[in-house]
Amino acid sequence: MAKSEIYERMETDASFDALKILAAELPEPLMLMGGWAVNLTVNKSYTEEHNAPYLGSRDVDLGFHINVDASIEELRKSNFSRTLDILKRVGYWESGTSRFCRIINKKTGRTINEKEASDIPLYDLFYLYIDPMVDRIHPLNNEVFKIKPIDEPLLADAIDKGKMREIIISGKKILMPQPEVLLSMKLSSFPNRTKDDKKVKDACDIYALIWHSKRPSREVINSIKQDHSELVDQVRDHFPEDLIIKASYHLGVDPEQFMGVISQLTK
Repeated sequence: MAKSEIYERMETDASFDALKILAAELPEPLMLMGGWAVNLTVNKSYTEEHNAPYLGSRDVDLGFHINVDASIEELRKSNFSRTLDILKRVGYWESGTSRFCRIINKKTGRTINEKEASDIPLYDLFYLYIDPMVDRIHPLNNEVFKIKPIDEPLLADAIDKGKMREIIISGKKILMPQPEVLLSMKLSSFPNRTKDDKKVKDACDIYALIWHSKRPSREVINSIKQDHSELVDQVRDHFPEDLIIKASYHLGVDPEQFMGVISQLTK
């Protein structure tokens, strides 16, 4: 059964190209989270089964460790601070309170500014977002930075317990959370998703992390139940029939197979 992409290939290709460029530019070790961390975790197994790559992501989620006892001067010299400066230098601008963005003209593939974008139809534009996420918010964050990064306690837990693994992208060391941590993060965000595409993508990622992590699914799930059983409990009623059908379609599996994997969470 063939799968169908959730996002346009141009968008996911541009997002992954941006990740590779950032990996080359940003200070090591870069921590990768979100959809691309899932993709790089499950892609080999998924491709072997489906003869096609796993779903790509539109956004790039970067993780950072913050020492909450650091002085303002130390905070200004941190990898997080250096990364924000580099993002601005390579063409990203602050979007809202916690994100960075650049705009790409889909027809030309060229990065454009907001003024140029105002003359182009929205459907010909791709807003590429970079989301910096931290394990803890520094109490002096607002005194040093313009943005307030998203804080992810599960990242703090992964760092503290050594649940990170290393890969190489663009010749640079990249750290990613272990599969059970990525799955915990997805289970945490999933019930609160309001955008349809995000909800479907999370459902696909949950399936893939259980089934294609190159680790026994029961081992991954038991690890979550041991450390974060509340995350499993809160998603039990969040797989209505229409979501099951959409996620199955994009994964290229039968709805029965999809729920057979998802139901392992509740066993």
